[in-house]
Amino acid sequence: MQIKTIQPMTVFCFETETTMETMMQYVRVVARQLYQDAITHDLEITGPVYWIYQGADGQPDTKFALTVAIPVTNSSAQSSGSQFNIAKLDTFQCLSEQHLGDWAKLGNTYGALMGEIQSKNLQMSGLTREIYLNMDFENPEANITEVQIGVVA
Repeated sequence: MQIKTIQPMTVFCFETETTMETMMQYVRVVARQLYQDAITHDLEITGPVYWIYQGADGQPDTKFALTVAIPVTNSSAQSSGSQFNIAKLDTFQCLSEQHLGDWAKLGNTYGALMGEIQSKNLQMSGLTREIYLNMDFENPEANITEVQIGVVA
């Protein structure tokens, strides 16, 4: 586990308010729509899908802000006529760990990160990111996900 500073980036994104209980409706739907719309609007995609959680606490009925985003080149970033937005993600300081395998076991990675945050007396920022480096819906053990929990500098 390492503390990282992620530089600002421009993203093409979907934003909503949801809960852990209701967010599954966006899985395998929004990312596909983002990619299709980015191509339609001639955006240059520069990275994998990000799921960004603001204010999520792991409880099934807590409302939080969810952003599903794909990085795009700043110079190509225009989305007029799209249902999605162009946004700028700020510099992000986080504790990070790569999760290999089934997302059903993501809780283990979060638990390890939380333990590290507590042992280093770090303060969480309330922002968490999951970066889907490889998504394999047919063989979940092949998934590669970077989990980033925001910390206050």
